[in-house]
Amino acid sequence: MSPLRRRALETPASVLFPFPDRPFLWGVAVSHYQVEGDDACDWTAWEAAGRTRGGACGPAVGSWARYEEDAALAAALGANAFRFSVSWSRVEPRRGRFDGEALARYARLVDRLAALGLEPVVTLHHYTHPPWFHGETPWTSPASVDAFARFAREAVRALGPAVRCFTALNEPFVLLLGGFLGGEIPPGLSDARAARLALDNLLAAHVAAAAEIRGACPGAAVGVAHNMMLFAPDRGRHPLDRALASRARRVYNGGLLEAFATGRWDLWIPPFARLKGRRDGLPSSLDFVGVNYYSRLHLRAGLGVPGLARFGYRDRTGRGLTDNGWEVVPEGLAEVLREASAAVGKPLLVTENGLADGSDARRASFLADHVAALSAVHAEGVPVAGYLHWSLLDNYEWLDGWGPKFGLVEVDRTTMARRPRPSAEVFRRLGERLLAERGSKG
Repeated sequence: MSPLRRRALETPASVLFPFPDRPFLWGVAVSHYQVEGDDACDWTAWEAAGRTRGGACGPAVGSWARYEEDAALAAALGANAFRFSVSWSRVEPRRGRFDGEALARYARLVDRLAALGLEPVVTLHHYTHPPWFHGETPWTSPASVDAFARFAREAVRALGPAVRCFTALNEPFVLLLGGFLGGEIPPGLSDARAARLALDNLLAAHVAAAAEIRGACPGAAVGVAHNMMLFAPDRGRHPLDRALASRARRVYNGGLLEAFATGRWDLWIPPFARLKGRRDGLPSSLDFVGVNYYSRLHLRAGLGVPGLARFGYRDRTGRGLTDNGWEVVPEGLAEVLREASAAVGKPLLVTENGLADGSDARRASFLADHVAALSAVHAEGVPVAGYLHWSLLDNYEWLDGWGPKFGLVEVDRTTMARRPRPSAEVFRRLGERLLAERGSKG
């Protein structure tokens, strides 16, 4: 039995997060579809229909066969945590039929992480769905809740008690906006009623998955990974721009947090969508909030445009835009962490933060500046339990395909060879210092 599995079996049933034996997590993140590849799901159909830029995912970067190599890379970079996600379509390719070998493959990854001293941080849903899902149990139907709970039960049982940290859903609000209101990602709907039903069922699915996790792994911490942004008026003193920025922050950042804090939500998304509901079990289903933070959007009021606003990225900090055109605002990480802490009152984990920088010219300063923001809020008493960098590897970036390069490690997609970028050494040194300060093991 591995040391991590033995330790997990001895963990008390009550949830203690951050973990007393590992009070700070310093690590990296990947997601299944973006690194594994060759996974028939709703996104493969989306790509075949020409709905993405930069080509199809295909074999991605081959991590399905190379996860052990990737885990060793993370350990060599000084990480003590590794976030990955489980592919629902691999595990349940046909409704009600589970692939034992796929589940065993993820269990072997967990064992490898344990052997390397890496805390597994497991995400159960990271955007993709099995091919049968949208036709048979869509998020607009209560059947989706039972389907997701069944998948969660099988996945958690297979991974076993070595996993102490789960995020049931990754960025459910992004899925809602892009898949049910904007029509940009699967299932490609632009329907306010569908969005209202989908949000209710997504949150019910989180509650159901949390129950499955706690039933199989008593003492495990359950969270949600929530994308948060800064919003600013494009014209600083313009009253409509200011009102739009304030409304966007209230809805985009605060809506999901309020739902988890109170069990209730009532959101108006311009111009016509009102999402209102209640789930009394939500607050007790959450042990921590995962924060995914990248950038800041500038909003300008305008009639005749979606949402009554134009939005874009501006280089108002003078740090230059990233390869995919995002503004770099390190102080924003501190702002959203304060916001999340005040709204929910739970421990926080930075589940994603990074930039597209193929030349690796700015990643070192990006890391140092964001870690400084993290340290600042920690000094204020904001309970931040860790930082997971996006991403360990260059990977498939959804609608943007293979263009943006987020990896600490560069991947040659012809040979699948991995090569750490120079900034990876900066990541290692920053982690060494932070872990020593927080009294946590590397």
